[in-house]
Parts: sequence; C-alpha cells; structure tokens
Amino acid sequence: MQASSSMASTEPDGSAAARLVRLSRAMEWVTTGGIVLIVGLLGAAFVFQSWTRNLLLTKLGDIGTRLPLDAGNQALAAIIIAVPVAVLVWGLLNVRALFGDFARGRVFTAATATHLQRFGIAVAAQGALGPLTATVLALVLSLGNPPGQRLLVLTFSSNDYISVIVGGVLIAVAAVMREATRIADENASFV
Repeated sequence: MQASSSMASTEPDGSAAARLVRLSRAMEWVTTGGIVLIVGLLGAAFVFQSWTRNLLLTKLGDIGTRLPLDAGNQALAAIIIAVPVAVLVWGLLNVRALFGDFARGRVFTAATATHLQRFGIAVAAQGALGPLTATVLALVLSLGNPPGQRLLVLTFSSNDYISVIVGGVLIAVAAVMREATRIADENASFV
C-alpha cells in the first residue's frame, strides 16, 4: 500500500487494506458501544446512591466511605466526574471518526491525523484529570464536615503517568502522519 490519501481499491480481499477496513468497522462499533455504556453507566451511578458510593471508593479508596453523600453531594460528585468523562467521550468520538475514515479507505489524510491528535490529547488529559478529579471530589464533598475533618486528597498512579505518555505518543504519531501526508501530497503534485 502506498502512502497516499486513500487505500488502493484493486487489492484482493485478503490484503492488508481489506483487513484494516474490517478491523476499523468493528472498532467503530466497539467504540460506539463504549461511548453509550460510559454515558449510561455514569448516569446510573448518580441515580443510585450505592453506585455513587462505589464510584467514590474507586476514585478515592477508603476515604470515599467517609464522605457524606446526600442528594446535594451526589449532584456535586456527578458534576465533578462529568468533566473527565466529557473529555473521555470527546476522545472516543474522535477515535470513532478515525476508524470510520479508515473503514472508508481514508488512511493518510489531514483529517485522520487530526482525529488521532485529538484522541491523544484526550488520553493525555486523563492523566492530569485523574488526580485533579480525586482532589476536587474530596475537597468539595468534605466541605460540610466540621473543621479538622475536611479532606485533601492527592493521588497519582502509574495509570495517570502512562496516560500522559501514551497520549504524547499518539500526538507525536499524528504529527508524523500529518507531515507524511503533506510530503505525499507534495510529491503527487509533481507527477
């Protein structure tokens, strides 16, 4: 397959291009299902108080059990957690568009590079938003506690670090893709 703005359509069905199309179509569906599940489960987590508590336990560990969880705090938690989830969904929408372009034979284009770059930004942002979200959750949800029982939580995990690194790699690959596309288009204009 040559580095052009689309895949050659004369290749046999068992070719790498055909496999990429099949994989991309499948991943487009998987990504769509993931977006629906993430949004649906997050919504349910803030309808059912026990699910909200479990989410707090996941984000904050044992500290999540000591935070008051009335209806107001449940709504505040939903708003705080909605921020990284919105960034995640934005990233997934971009990766879904990337797979859609791949499935339609558009591999090395400025649009695919942009989709990959945006997904990389969303992945890297998750590395920063994870610790920030945990800190804000603990602070806001413990504000109603008496002085001396308010909480400040600082977290950072290897997953946060890996998210930043993987996001950076994706952003760099997108820049390389964009440059390769520019060079291929430039070379095509000389012919």
